[in-house]
Amino acid sequence: MIIRSPCSLREEKFSLWTQLALTFRGPWKLFVTYLCLRLLAGASTQWPSPKVVRCTHGAGTPGASWVWGGVRPSLTRPNAWGVCRRSPWSWWQQGESRASPSASPGPCWAGAETTVGSWGWETKQNGAVFTFGSGQYGQLGHNSFCDELRPRLVAELFGAKVTKIACGWHHTLVLTESRRVHSFGRGECGQLGHAEESHPSVPLPVQLPQDTNHGPIIENIYAGGNCSFATSVKEAREESNTARVSNVTTDVIDKWVSECNSKSWKKIKGEILRTFSSASSMNQIFLDQSNDKHLQTSSKYCGLNMSHARHSFKKLSRKDHVLAEVQDAVLLLLPSLDEMPEGVEGLRIFLLLNELLHWIQRHGTRGTSTTLTEAVAAAAQRLSAESLQVLGDWWSSQTSSTKVRHVGVWKKALSEILCSHPVPRGPRLRNLLLVLQNMYNANGRVAEHQRIPEQTFCVEVSQTFLEEDLRIWRSMSNMKVLDNRPFVLCNFPFVMDLKSKKMAFDIYATITQRAHQPMIPYGPATESYFFLGLKLKRASLLEGTFKQLAAAHPQELKKPLAVYYDEDPKLTDVNKRDLFHHLFRKMVSPGSGTFMFNDSETLAWFPSTANEEDKTHFFLFGVLCGLALWNNSVIHLPFPLVLFKKLLGVEPTLEDLKEFSPDVGKSLQCILNYDEDELMKLDGDFIINWDGTEVCLDPRNPEKLLTVLNKKEFVDAYVSHAFNASVEAVFEEFKRGFFRVCDRDPVTLFRPEELQGLLVGQDVYEWAKLKQNTVWDLWIGSSNKQMFWEVFDELTEDQRKDFLWFLTGSRRVPILGMDQVRMKVQVPQLKNGQGYDQHFPEALTCHSILYLPLYSSKEIMREKLTEALKTERVFSM
Repeated sequence: MIIRSPCSLREEKFSLWTQLALTFRGPWKLFVTYLCLRLLAGASTQWPSPKVVRCTHGAGTPGASWVWGGVRPSLTRPNAWGVCRRSPWSWWQQGESRASPSASPGPCWAGAETTVGSWGWETKQNGAVFTFGSGQYGQLGHNSFCDELRPRLVAELFGAKVTKIACGWHHTLVLTESRRVHSFGRGECGQLGHAEESHPSVPLPVQLPQDTNHGPIIENIYAGGNCSFATSVKEAREESNTARVSNVTTDVIDKWVSECNSKSWKKIKGEILRTFSSASSMNQIFLDQSNDKHLQTSSKYCGLNMSHARHSFKKLSRKDHVLAEVQDAVLLLLPSLDEMPEGVEGLRIFLLLNELLHWIQRHGTRGTSTTLTEAVAAAAQRLSAESLQVLGDWWSSQTSSTKVRHVGVWKKALSEILCSHPVPRGPRLRNLLLVLQNMYNANGRVAEHQRIPEQTFCVEVSQTFLEEDLRIWRSMSNMKVLDNRPFVLCNFPFVMDLKSKKMAFDIYATITQRAHQPMIPYGPATESYFFLGLKLKRASLLEGTFKQLAAAHPQELKKPLAVYYDEDPKLTDVNKRDLFHHLFRKMVSPGSGTFMFNDSETLAWFPSTANEEDKTHFFLFGVLCGLALWNNSVIHLPFPLVLFKKLLGVEPTLEDLKEFSPDVGKSLQCILNYDEDELMKLDGDFIINWDGTEVCLDPRNPEKLLTVLNKKEFVDAYVSHAFNASVEAVFEEFKRGFFRVCDRDPVTLFRPEELQGLLVGQDVYEWAKLKQNTVWDLWIGSSNKQMFWEVFDELTEDQRKDFLWFLTGSRRVPILGMDQVRMKVQVPQLKNGQGYDQHFPEALTCHSILYLPLYSSKEIMREKLTEALKTERVFSM
């Protein structure tokens, strides 16, 4: 006789009842299953991980029963049968569709603390789970332990089609269409099936034992008070024709692109439609399943396997007819996307569509790809600012190659619109530009080493379009109805390359200059009507310039600049370039005493002290800088980048101080790196010396000491004093003078480094390009050409820069490079009886023309050319 323990007897009864339960259907099956769980209620045994009920495995109904968890007899058991009055919820039957939870007049499982409703629509939120009620143990699945008074989407389950749910006292079970079980809530009795006690507040998968090659196919789930129960079948039941695609795998995609007979194609079309017209289906396919990383989805992590998405879309793009079906399905999907998704998971679809659009553009036709891209852009602009921020952060965390590829999608669509005639300036253009702007802003928020180059966002723009764009842009300031303003490219300068920006600025300046040139209906028009004329004497160049600029009307400063010397009426561009060359060389020099210089005397900055007369001079200095930019002249302006940052409203940083004063910048960086002990040894305070003056960076607390807690405050205050507080008065005068000439709008097209290059040029001397772009007079033979280049190659680097100044009026290369310098070499005209060997080379700087005599020997050419480079007209300043 075998004596069984009560526990073993209870387990035996449980096995018999579970076997019996599998033979029932409908409410009777639920009732018998409930009795199974009640049997376990008296057991002290707890199974923290699922176990197979041996006597039911393979008996009666093919399949197995699984049970995990247990109960503690000390716990009070609420009535587990009947109507749950405190918190009713209705059973969610597969195939049903409800818009809100409803009370069930029928049976309800124990679990009065948790209310769950689950419902779905055909095209949106299909199979989503909403929970509300008590969340004390995390049983609502919202990654919190807070109560919810209204139904709230379980965001972690978004993308997984939920077919069944079950609730225990303080835990919840979920069965997805892919037959995976997730659990969340109280788990101290092992009822969550995670093999260890935990109280997770997010859905985690139940790890079922693998006793077959393919694992169990779960059919049903049940939750007791503190235990859980599941039944499985050996083979999946055949799905009906109307069933949704439960799990699109790599094999399925391979089938789509390989099978092409008419019978299979009809089925494949339906599968493609169901998959790509549903946001949840697309979410489910491309989740990052490794270590359940998709469960960590947040505003900083998308939970997608983008590599899998890329390879899948690449496969789909191999067949045009498959790709066309995918596009049609996505077009059906877009109108259903929520403007404010319940959880961030609802935004994943936009990241996936970036990748899909890339492959559609590569293999699709031009019209269809543009249509879909514009539709996606329109859907993206319906999102809230918070959602766009999340999308931008997700996108910026991708690999550089992925980001470049995605930017290329929108650039290509934008380029196609800009090539149309006329260019549509409505929502189509607006939406594409706003998508790119969101990407550009997101790129700027990450660390510098993670950014893609800003040039990645640039598109090519024609001069014809820019001229039209600028006319609209200039007139927009007079438009009173802001909503009717057309969208123009100049409002999005990040998509313009430097060449386009420079072209736009020059066109804008030309249009404005012409607008300030009055029309004379009667009588002869003199040059003074069309130009800002400065009539100067070489003996007092600086004094005369400042005096006439101070007396000029503000509208006169908008006209083109013309310079006359010593009552010479001849108008030439050379005079203007000479003026800028000599004025700035004299004014911005250590010997002038106008500016403070760094220790190496290579960079200038504004002084911290100035009287009223000095402020007037800085205003006029700003006017001169504005005139140089307005009249397309490169000048000698050895200022750090921070000058141009401040003109554009960009705050200075420690990097700017490192540029101006490397020693000071290095010391401040060391302070930031010091720990508490090192700062105590330093024994520093907030007193500094700047421009020969002792300054307290915190006047409210003169005794303030430097500590590890305020070291960043100290560094920021130092930088701000150097570039803001100490020069506020004089810089504002300079800025006022600069924008007295230049309109602010076209200046803001440029980034600080671009504006700097525009004014001062660059020091990259590609002499080979100068040779390549030179145009020779037909009268100059090959021997003279070879002779000239041999002499040029023998010049020193400084002599070559002198030659560049001799030819163009500037020792520095234009911002767009040496390609902008196209030297034209011509033979000068001589009077009868004169020989070439007696003449020096001459240059017309406004057109970069070199008048080169036909010298009889290389030695004579070298002598005359080097002497010409030394000969500068010396002005008295």
